[in-house]
Amino acid sequence: MRSHTTPLAIPALIFAAAACGVLVAACGASPAAPEGAPLAGPSPAAQPAPATPSGGEATAPAPQPGSNAVPAPAGADPAAAQADSGQASASAAPAPPSDGCPDGMARVPGGSFVMGPLKVKATVADLCMDRTEVTAEAYAACVKAGKCTDSFANCAKEASTYGVAGKEKQPMVCVDFAQAEAYCAAQGKRLPRDDEWEWAARGGEEARPYPWGGEAPKDQLCWSGGGTVRKTACDVGSFPAGESPQGIQDLAGNVFEWTTSANDGKGKMRVARGGSWRDGIPPLVRTARPGGFEVTYRCGFLGIRCVVEPAASAPK
Repeated sequence: MRSHTTPLAIPALIFAAAACGVLVAACGASPAAPEGAPLAGPSPAAQPAPATPSGGEATAPAPQPGSNAVPAPAGADPAAAQADSGQASASAAPAPPSDGCPDGMARVPGGSFVMGPLKVKATVADLCMDRTEVTAEAYAACVKAGKCTDSFANCAKEASTYGVAGKEKQPMVCVDFAQAEAYCAAQGKRLPRDDEWEWAARGGEEARPYPWGGEAPKDQLCWSGGGTVRKTACDVGSFPAGESPQGIQDLAGNVFEWTTSANDGKGKMRVARGGSWRDGIPPLVRTARPGGFEVTYRCGFLGIRCVVEPAASAPK
């Protein structure tokens, strides 16, 4: 089932872009939008040894010359031993994901909801979403493999993470829209749409105002609220109290995350979601709050999270 929105979606996104244009001024670049206030099985049992024609118990066959096999004790059932051996081999092999999602991703059940201030109805299919934002070290591996670029990867002075010792586990920042798309594609994934991102962050039908629930932000996220003023992002997954119902972390705070949804009607901007480490008041990290950035924009508080469709054979 493909997602869709009503024709009112474009006005909603234009409104959101105008409301969040203030976000883009922090890295010294020109604002991407006008100034405005942001929106808020058991083993087979061994059987008795078969009797020999003479009426006695069968003895185990002797190993062949050159064999490393250990003779089975007299009275052992060869079929049972073979079954046990097969079970041991099976246990050594990694079990396939039960939810149809690759390692490091969580399955988000699909559904429908009303999105944004203009009450646009959106429908989202099941999807797999990265449990954490893409780290600087993961992005560096993509560059090393020749599938990603590191152009302007240190654009933000103190907030840059690429190639910075001690920041390997922090989110990759200073990536524009094309670099974010290329990274996800190199992993066999893609960037999420705006509606997919919000559906996952709100806990689907639970409609949570924050990924963790209704409690006001405090120490559930990496942000500059509660008396803490940050100059850079945090290691991904450092705030487990802020995870979503599916165990997805940092959907509020840390860094904004690119989506593929345009919000200007011209294709020059894309919605980004989640708020960042710079934000210090609750409305700025709510699940419904959008942000807007030009596709060529890059800064120290904008990063990547990928999604992919679940395997077709996986149970729902």
